[in-house]
Amino acid sequence: MRFRKVGKTCQLRVETAEDLEAALSLDESLWVATSAPVSAFRCDPEFLALVDSDGGGRIHTRELKAAVRWLLGMLSDRSRLADGVDVVALNAIRSDTAEGASLVDSARFVLESQGAADAEAVSLEQVRAFTAGVKSRPLNGDGIVPPEAADEPETARFIQDALACTGGRDDSGGRMGIAEEDLARFMDAVGGYLDWRAAGEIPAGESVTEIMPLGAATPDAWNVYERHAAIVDAFFELCRAVRFDPRARSQVGWRAPDPEDLDPQATAAARSYLERMPLAEPTADALLPLDPEAVNPLYRSWLVELKAQVIRPILGETPERLSSSDWERLKAALATYGTYVRGKKGAEVEGLPAERLLEYRDGSQAQKVREMIAADAVVATMLKGVRQVERLLLYHENLMRLVNNFVSFPELYDPERRALFEVGSAVIDGRRFNFAVLVEDLAAHSAIVGASNIFTVYLKVSGAAGQDGYVVAMPATSGSRGNLALGKRGIFFDTQGVEHDARIVRIVENPISLSEAMVAPFVRMLGFVTGKIQKLYGAAQDNLEAQLEHGAAAIQRPAAETPAATAGGRAGMLIGIGVATAALGSALAYITQTFAELGLAKIALGLLGAVLVVMVPLVVLAAMKLGRQDLSALLEGCGWSINARMRLNRAQRRLFTRSAPYPKGAQGAPPPRWVAVLVRTVLVALALASAYWGARALVARWDLTTQEQTTETNPEGRDGGSGQQQSQPAQPTADGAAN
Repeated sequence: MRFRKVGKTCQLRVETAEDLEAALSLDESLWVATSAPVSAFRCDPEFLALVDSDGGGRIHTRELKAAVRWLLGMLSDRSRLADGVDVVALNAIRSDTAEGASLVDSARFVLESQGAADAEAVSLEQVRAFTAGVKSRPLNGDGIVPPEAADEPETARFIQDALACTGGRDDSGGRMGIAEEDLARFMDAVGGYLDWRAAGEIPAGESVTEIMPLGAATPDAWNVYERHAAIVDAFFELCRAVRFDPRARSQVGWRAPDPEDLDPQATAAARSYLERMPLAEPTADALLPLDPEAVNPLYRSWLVELKAQVIRPILGETPERLSSSDWERLKAALATYGTYVRGKKGAEVEGLPAERLLEYRDGSQAQKVREMIAADAVVATMLKGVRQVERLLLYHENLMRLVNNFVSFPELYDPERRALFEVGSAVIDGRRFNFAVLVEDLAAHSAIVGASNIFTVYLKVSGAAGQDGYVVAMPATSGSRGNLALGKRGIFFDTQGVEHDARIVRIVENPISLSEAMVAPFVRMLGFVTGKIQKLYGAAQDNLEAQLEHGAAAIQRPAAETPAATAGGRAGMLIGIGVATAALGSALAYITQTFAELGLAKIALGLLGAVLVVMVPLVVLAAMKLGRQDLSALLEGCGWSINARMRLNRAQRRLFTRSAPYPKGAQGAPPPRWVAVLVRTVLVALALASAYWGARALVARWDLTTQEQTTETNPEGRDGGSGQQQSQPAQPTADGAAN
């Protein structure tokens, strides 16, 4: 088991089959990641679906370990695993196990089908070409039989009828067909409908049956009766209410409408009124008049049909009024047929001709379809073995690389490669950002990244024609903020090299580099001073404009004013300007005198001390934040579970965010970056050295000058050792008095 230092973390080296096997025994706490969303990886989707064995949309350590165990268990020769190829030699597959032998047999079957029976290796391209060819066949192993799979037109017609009656389903080749369940449902419907239909038939030599009391006319009579039987039942119920309480007649709705309530032109309103009215006027004797003119106009034509097809055939006559007992006789006569109709079976096949249904009932066509389904199941078994060969080839090509993007991350720090979870790079503000991850939830991602101490830029990338755009997150790891701001545009290159428009939609601000942190206080100070100067300049400009307006007003005064007053105004202006000039000169003189008294050395040391007081805490704080920057937050915001802290060293910072160098030998190009850095470093060192030695020289000179002044003032020092200093002559003051 071998490890390497990647950035500031130790990661397992996975470069050989032995390294891949070692990952199985490595404790999960030493893996860089323990789970990740399937959508994070740019990889063959079928491969990712196989690794995600539970279909949960995430890859976990147990699933990755299971994939590694299966792959290593299927190979007798693992020498080409590190090459990441999708070709496996047949003799590299274990044949001493049942599963391995089945893989070899399936691989040979594919090669024979592809016309390469003598080949000693199978490729993913051959397997997928075979699978695509099988899917294009009518019997393709999906358990669904389309009409095209039939060898005889009668069988094809049977499948088509079953498909039309049951709805069928799509097969893997895009055709509609039926499965075993659809066939069983169709045959049940055929048998049920034919049995139901036979129960309603009238035997030869008879005119009526219990089910068909009116013979062949029974279905038509039932249809007429059923149409409005409920309205007749309602009429007799109302009659019983009126017989119980005559006052109920006024409440049942049988009364003339108010002429104001009906508009002759409002057809809908008139029909609505009739629909609310009963069949006829309810009476205590409960007799329904059969004269069409005496019933609700909505039911007159129906009453005519009822008399002709139901009442007369069953009662033997047509009375003038129908009693409730006669109505019950009609209902009883048709009750058996009603039960028969409501118990209909196989209604979905009712539209097929009866003779065709009888043909299908014997089961010969159904048996042919069952044989086709069985043949399709054989294809399914064969395809299952071929899919295992495809699994082997996909794992052989991709699994080691996936492990190197899960257990360890060597590709992330390799400038020549792209990790499987990277989505591209961006050029914006004169820099190239070389690490970008896809962001599905911008708010959630930025909340996690905010605590990572990494300056992060979110770009909205335009999609291809007809596709939606997407958002990516990129860390700024070197240089300074520059002109990065919301709305700034740039370009984004996906991993295929396709260029897209991009725009900054969010920024998470943090220190980017130590040099930026060092100049940050001066930038803020410059901004503060600039703002104050602009404010003072604005106030002075307003004052000057006011003075000019005042002077112009004085010049333009009417001639009635005396020349003396005008002269006085001009004199006042001149005096004011003189006073202002004198005040400014006095202030400058005071400042000059103050600096002179302090001395250049103390001024330089004071400024240097002030700068250090401001810079040192900020630089220390920035250095601490830069040291805690953790690139793993960008992945955790995308749904990863990360173990390792992905700290960055100086080289990695310049790997993820860099400014491209000018071509070698280009004329007019600025010097290389290292030259500029060297020159700046030398200048800063010289400036600090000059400031230090200059300060020391000024301090020494100040001390020497002070000693000379003391000697001139008291050339003999102390008086005879008495300990008392000689008195100095009094100095005259400005008014002639002695000090």
